[in-house]
Parts: sequence; structure tokens; C-alpha cells
Amino acid sequence: MSSLFGYISGETHAFSVIETKPTYEVRSYAAGMMIEAPNEKNDAFNKLAGYIGVMAKAENATQTKIAMTSPVVTTNDKKMQFVLPAAITEPPAPTNEAVTVVPKGAEKAVVATYYGSWNEGTAVKKKDDLVAAAKSDGLEVDETRWEWRRHNPPWTLPWYKKNEVYVPVKS
Repeated sequence: MSSLFGYISGETHAFSVIETKPTYEVRSYAAGMMIEAPNEKNDAFNKLAGYIGVMAKAENATQTKIAMTSPVVTTNDKKMQFVLPAAITEPPAPTNEAVTVVPKGAEKAVVATYYGSWNEGTAVKKKDDLVAAAKSDGLEVDETRWEWRRHNPPWTLPWYKKNEVYVPVKS
């Protein structure tokens, strides 16, 4: 019931805040493991959910159920990713050929948080605003690799849905 009002109870991708700006944060993210599937047909969520065993037997080599975490990530190149729990350093191989395991290295990023319905157009606008603000503050960002991160289940009331746009900072 609390997830209806935006409460996030599961594990999230670990980060620390380096600096807080008026419209965004500069964060340092821990390395971790992700699973990924192409999302051109908006069908990636079910494939990824199958891998972790949300609705049935887990579709991975060991049939191990894996806890759902947040955020659900959509990349600018139309892939969807789930962050795997930090304790999973060697994930089982997927049995669905559309799903791949992807290591994600530690990374510094600028992140803007906003609330509302899931809308890709809004995410793109927020990304553009974030890139402009970061550049104005003298940060060099890699806007070719941005992500839209959603933290809540679909039944969360729209005004409580936590969204983020994430843009890596160049080294």
C-alpha cells in the first residue's frame, strides 16, 4: 500500500552525493551489475522481469529468483536495464537471448530528480535542462549516454512517481 504513495522499499543503486546544486546533484555511483534488453517495441520490462522471476520461474541458468531493485533504467539508445542487488557479483546467465548481463563501472554523474507520470518527452526536456545547467556550472558531461531512471511501480500515484535523468560526467 505504501508504494501507492511513492515509498521505495527495495534496494537502490548505491551512490553518494558529491555536491548539491539548485536543480541537480553531482553523484558518485558504485559499480554494479545490470541486466539489459532492447526496448524498441516497449517489451523489455517483461523480459527483464522474467530473468529475475517476478511472475514465474526465473529465466536464468540457475532459475534463481532475484529481488527487484530500483531504478528501472531506460538508456538513450532504447535499452531497458534493471540494477541487480549489490550482493550479486556473478549473475546467472540469462536463458532469454534478448537479455544480457552488463557490468556497470563506478561513475560520476549529474542527476536531476523530478516527480510525475512516466513520459519520455518530459524526460528528454529534463535531460536538456540538466545538461544546460551542468555546462553552465563548468562541468563537462557526456550527453550521448544519458539515462531516464524510474523508481516506483506502475500503481504509484502519478504525483508521487520519482523519476531521474542521469548524465555521466566526463573524466
